[in-house]
Amino acid sequence: MRSLTFRTALAALLISTPLAAAYAASPHEPHFRSVERDDHGTDAAPLPTYVPGGQLSAVLNDLRDTNARIVSDRKAKLITPAEARGLEARIAAIRKSAVADAASGMIPGGEYRQLMAQITGLNDQIGRDAMRG
Repeated sequence: MRSLTFRTALAALLISTPLAAAYAASPHEPHFRSVERDDHGTDAAPLPTYVPGGQLSAVLNDLRDTNARIVSDRKAKLITPAEARGLEARIAAIRKSAVADAASGMIPGGEYRQLMAQITGLNDQIGRDAMRG
């Protein structure tokens, strides 16, 4: 009986460890990190530094998901071809803006929030169009 209990506990531990690590690295964490100390060794207010490509990849991933939703809704005939073309044009404009903002190596925080708000608005529009369809 002890052997079975021990094996069960060990199996539960081995299964839960990777899941806990995956949960700890949540995709909803901000795409920036802060520096705890400056170069002079003094404690200063943390300065935000951006992970290279983190903001751009987040925007592009969200745009890819949004585009997949448009294709799916179009195939299900929830939105018309004209609506799909209009939504795809908005995706292209957001993508172009994000790439232009990231040309310097990082997207400033304010621009990033605006881009993400535009994507949220686009997703809301897709939902409204699908409900009418």
